[in-house]
Amino acid sequence: MNQHIAILMATYNGERFLGEQIDSLLGQTYEDWHLYVHDDGSKDNTVAVVKEYIQQHPDKITLLEYASQGGACKNFLSMIGKVEAPYYMFCDQDDVWLPNKIEVSLEEMKRQEAEHPGKPVVIHTDLSIVDEHLNGIFDSMYEYTGKYPQYIRTFNDTGGHTSIATGCTMLFNRLAEKGCDAQAEKAIMHDCWLCLCALKQQGVVYGIPEKTVLYRQHGDNCVGSGR
Repeated sequence: MNQHIAILMATYNGERFLGEQIDSLLGQTYEDWHLYVHDDGSKDNTVAVVKEYIQQHPDKITLLEYASQGGACKNFLSMIGKVEAPYYMFCDQDDVWLPNKIEVSLEEMKRQEAEHPGKPVVIHTDLSIVDEHLNGIFDSMYEYTGKYPQYIRTFNDTGGHTSIATGCTMLFNRLAEKGCDAQAEKAIMHDCWLCLCALKQQGVVYGIPEKTVLYRQHGDNCVGSGR
């Protein structure tokens, strides 16, 4: 079974923390992945930082070069259509992934796919909220925002709520993204849209309580940790 993972990173003026994030990907215990980056018109040295990492790791990182998309939501969703893979992960430009993030998520993916063969599956995890220096602010995003992923099992369970999972914690299979391009202009953010699309297809969105990301808050976040 092909378990290759395409990691999709949307960047914009992210040079400040970008290197630390990419380093955390390179330090993952699971190694069968490739990072795809699309920049949305940065005015700083973001693209230069990416190209420097590509020179060092050409087999692990690719810069996708096409028109700016005008925001994180469209940028992330656009990359799904550019990259073919059995599994995908969204990656922010300014966080730090804990070393076992991919491994933990993929193990749960395999369990869910075995229980729900032929179904769209989205796996997501808890995360820890930290400041710009990675000092802890709140240990659990689930607790901080009042998310109870164990109660989101069907499309109707969402009650129209758009905050189902945090994008930077998600792993999803190819089936989950089917139909996401239809009416995508209605999407508020890429992560909630993909979860809603998967559930609309009678798929599975499964949250696990392990924290796998240091979710950095620094004042320039596109979407932060607001309740």
